[in-house]
Amino acid sequence: MKRTFLFLVLASALLITACGEEVTGNKVVVTKVEGYKATLPPVPTIPPPSAPETYSDGSYSVYGLRRNESKTMDSEVEVTAYIAKIYEKPVCPEGKTCHTMMPHLYLADEKDETISKRYLRLVGYAQNFQEMEDARADAEAGKEPEPLPEGVYLPPVVWDWRLGHKYKIKGSFVNRSGAGFMDADGLMEYREHQCLDCPVEEEEEKK
Repeated sequence: MKRTFLFLVLASALLITACGEEVTGNKVVVTKVEGYKATLPPVPTIPPPSAPETYSDGSYSVYGLRRNESKTMDSEVEVTAYIAKIYEKPVCPEGKTCHTMMPHLYLADEKDETISKRYLRLVGYAQNFQEMEDARADAEAGKEPEPLPEGVYLPPVVWDWRLGHKYKIKGSFVNRSGAGFMDADGLMEYREHQCLDCPVEEEEEKK
C-alpha cells in the first residue's frame, strides 16, 4: 500500500514538471513560457437602447417597461413597439406528431432589432392555431363573434398580426403568464391592441 502511494506521488511530480512547473519543497513554482501571448476575442459592445422610456401618449417602450419594473411588473400597461418576430406553427411530416407551442410573438423597440435579449414576448391572444384559423375564417365571412355572458371578459382572438409593423398593445406585464410562459425579464399577457402604421382597408383594396 505504501509503495503504491509513493509511486503515485512520484508520477504526479513528473507530470507537473512536464507541464512547465517546478516543485520546490511543498510549493509549486510556475515557469513562465517566453514568447507566448494569449489571444482573446475583443469584448463585444452592445449599443444602448435608442427608445425613450415612455412616449407622449404615456405608453412604455420595451426598454422603459423593463427599466421601470418596480412599478410595471404585475400591472396593466400599454407598450408601443414593433413586431420583430412571430412564432409559426411547425410543419409536421405526415404520420408524425410535432410539438407545437401556443401562439406568441416578440415585440421590440426597433423594427429590425436582432438582439433577442431586447425582445418582449407577447402571449394570450389565442389558445392555439386552430382558434386563429377559425377566427380568420369568421372574419372573412363577415361573421361576428358570439357575445359573452355579462361580466365575462375574454381577449379577442387575433390572427392578423403584421411583422415589422408598429403597435400599441395593452396587457399585463408579468414573469409568468396564465398559460405557463415564463421569463425572468418579463413578458406581456395580451388584452387589446391598435396598429399604428397599418394601411386602412380601403388602401389595401386599391393595392
